Amino acid sequence: MDNINPPDSQTVEGGNKFWRNLLRTILGTTISILLTFGTNALIQQHRKVQDRKMTAMMVMSNIENFARTLETRSNRMAHTDSIAAWLLCMSFEDLELLPEKELDNLISEATIVATLNHDHTAENVFSNNIETWKNVNNLQFIDNIGACFSAINGVEEQFNQWAMGVPDAMHDVNVNPDKYEGSTIPMKMMHSERVRTALAAIHNRRCWLRYAAASLRFFNLQNMAAIGISEQEVMDFTNTREKEDENTGTPPNANSFYTSAYTLDSLTSLTHLTEHIEELKAEMK
Repeated sequence: MDNINPPDSQTVEGGNKFWRNLLRTILGTTISILLTFGTNALIQQHRKVQDRKMTAMMVMSNIENFARTLETRSNRMAHTDSIAAWLLCMSFEDLELLPEKELDNLISEATIVATLNHDHTAENVFSNNIETWKNVNNLQFIDNIGACFSAINGVEEQFNQWAMGVPDAMHDVNVNPDKYEGSTIPMKMMHSERVRTALAAIHNRRCWLRYAAASLRFFNLQNMAAIGISEQEVMDFTNTREKEDENTGTPPNANSFYTSAYTLDSLTSLTHLTEHIEELKAEMK
């Protein structure tokens, strides 16, 4: 049998070097793959967290924005509230002494009520996208937001139903004047129980709008607690969006297209009319 010669030292060293290099390559590739997948996973996780926060901020900002709309509408209705209260406090005999045009202007101003309309974009994105729900992954928050949007739609529907009922009451007087007492159409308006009820409801509607705004804010605080976002963050986000809207211009307001018969901020502003009526009554004696 031939003798098998042992490998020389250079051959052994060369083989070891090959395996060491191969091992380094494999380890390097493996670590690179792990780092790549790990980094991507971290990026995806971070992106999900950011998307979750942005979605939550959008819907909570939308709720806060509607609450602000209700407060603004209530403040604007202070003008019509004053006129309506004055008209209802005056006797029919005193109102008859006013020129027909003046009384008609007062009634028209008191009954100008624009409908409420809010942006449904955030609601639609949140309510109709199952992926959004999966990403938020917070059932309590989802339930709370759903209840808030339901409340917003309810407030909008109830207010608009009342607002559209005001011109309907006046329309009935115009179409069927013989049904009502009074020498002029404006006086017939003041004799209409439906018109008087609509005028009397303005004050209660103003109070109700402020109550609805406060309620939405209360529930929104629960939303913030459920998702772990501070009230300050939501307010700052909402303020920033409002500024962005201001930079793109202001949408037209229906009330700005009507000429005001008087500049009135309170019942005391109508004192001159009351005094004028008293003067007329004194002259008639």
